Parts: sequence; structure tokens; C-alpha cells
Amino acid sequence: MSGLLLTACGGVVDIPDETEPLGATELALCSNSAVTGLTISGLSVYEGEMAGGGSWMVSYPANAVRLEFRINNALQSSSELSGSSGSWYFSRAGLSCGGSYVFNVRAVPMVIDSGGGRTTCWANTSKSVTLYAAAPCPSYCGDSVCSLGEDAYNCPTDCCPGHCSNGSGCCSDSDCDGITICTLP
Repeated sequence: MSGLLLTACGGVVDIPDETEPLGATELALCSNSAVTGLTISGLSVYEGEMAGGGSWMVSYPANAVRLEFRINNALQSSSELSGSSGSWYFSRAGLSCGGSYVFNVRAVPMVIDSGGGRTTCWANTSKSVTLYAAAPCPSYCGDSVCSLGEDAYNCPTDCCPGHCSNGSGCCSDSDCDGITICTLP
């Protein structure tokens, strides 16, 4: 209720609007909010970059979700997405080749009120999904250079098991400089 009140001295006093009773604007906030769905639809690692995506779903009164992305249990990034369901995407560059990684995404329900206030419902039902991803080193077999991740068994055209006297790799004497010999194991 808003209005003006005249006082005995003739001054005007503005009566503030009545506020809603406690709990009406924050009705149930996190009560019964839950993440009801979380998926990883794809994940890959290529040339040091991990990329993936999936979907999420929350139940009323949640109207948003907080997603946390971890690699080998280390938090990489987080996102807050509004709505009752949607898609998520993740990418991270700078991973080393030759290893395997544990990727995890955790979803926690959120409520965004009409005033824009954001509440993350940490104590409510969240979901977490995990996927393992290998990061192979690129193979350039056939480029005449023995590169990281190549070896004489898998890439004999580039990585011969022998060594010339000058230190370079060889498969036969003809691979050396013509003066030195190829020593095979």
C-alpha cells in the first residue's frame, strides 16, 4: 500500500509500500530444487585441446544451473546457465600429449529470483558425471623425422633403431652420411 499521510503540522509524509511478507519473494528458494539430468554427449582431446559437450536439466523451483568442469580433479572453469534445461560446452587448451585425463562435470541447481538475486543450492541434489579421455601424441609417420610419440617399431620409415657415428638415426649404412656406418641394436 502506498500513499501520502498528512500530518498535524501540514507536512506530507510518504508512507513506503508494504513489503511482501518474509518468504513470499523467496518462496521455497532451494526447497525441492534438484538436478534431474546431466550428460556428456561427447569428449575428445586433439593436439592438446580437450573439448566436449552435453546437456543438463533441473526441477522447479530451480531455474538455472551451476556447472563446474574439472580435469584430474582440478577445477578448470564454471558456468551459470539459466532455464530449466539446456546444453553445455567445454574446451581447454594446453594439455600434454601422451597421457590420459579424467574429465568431470558437476551440476548444482540454482534459483534466480525476480530481482536478479542468484542462489546456488549447494545442499540440494546435484549430479556429477565423469569420462576418461586419452591424449595421444600426433604421429607424423612418413615425414622423415622421428618425432615425439613415434618409435622404430610403429614408425620404421622415420625412426630406425640404429645410430650413425654422427648420432643420427639409421636403418642401414645408406642412411648415414656415406662415411659413417649404421650400428643396429
